[in-house]
Amino acid sequence: MTRQDWPLVTSARMRALDQHTIETLGVPGELLMESAGRAIAEAALALRETDAPIHVLCGAGNNGGDGLVAARRLATAGRSVLMALVADASRQTGAATAHNWNVLQAMAAAGSLELFVAPTPELLLRLRERIAEATLLVDALLGSGASGPLREPIATAVDLVNATRTHARAAGRPCSVLAVDAPTRIDMTGGSHSTPVIESDVTVTFHRAKAGFALDREARRLAGRYLVAPIGIPLEAEEGIVPDDGEWPPSRITEVSWQEPVERAEAAHRAGGGIPAGPGRTD
Repeated sequence: MTRQDWPLVTSARMRALDQHTIETLGVPGELLMESAGRAIAEAALALRETDAPIHVLCGAGNNGGDGLVAARRLATAGRSVLMALVADASRQTGAATAHNWNVLQAMAAAGSLELFVAPTPELLLRLRERIAEATLLVDALLGSGASGPLREPIATAVDLVNATRTHARAAGRPCSVLAVDAPTRIDMTGGSHSTPVIESDVTVTFHRAKAGFALDREARRLAGRYLVAPIGIPLEAEEGIVPDDGEWPPSRITEVSWQEPVERAEAAHRAGGGIPAGPGRTD
């Protein structure tokens, strides 16, 4: 194992990277979402090599869009998929998310997967018996843009995921939670979290490790294994946004082994210079 010091990206820096990549460098947002969803699907397939059903819970934003892509890819790979949209379908934001939702509706009509729309806690709880038998739950509920207390039906979805995982393990059944970018809802900049908060077994984040998980021990615990996946953001997108004292992200999914945060006094002159260089890497 060789320890590498990577720059840690805050939520604001990651949004700036996405925006610069799409608006200035001309990389389609659909491509970034497709790559993120592919990484989630690959991780899900590695976690569950059996044909057991995979349950994907998605919100209405881009994080949910990543989950839609993952659900589509998992179904295309022949897995049994139940995808629950924990929002009003009319709230789908962004062209890429809306497109993937339309594709999933067509796949559901053809019998390739199951879709369930739950814009209220009452509708979501109708899935309780189905989800109770889950062996893998994908948390694609909220992304970096969320703030404040959890609203319904997201809060009920968080409770449902945690209860399913806890009850399965008490009964001796396998049940894992895979979080998209961050468990719902952990602040990726500072590491604070909502109440309730999802406890995941694996978290797949994109492009760079996020600062909040280095800064907060509880955030690290809630994330489980922490994997960083490339999604096609080019090197030049980082200029002026990310400090250039770390190595370029890998070309494949990489696991981060979190060390205790190490303050870098020489970085104090940078914006956000108090952020430590905390992660190491295992290949």
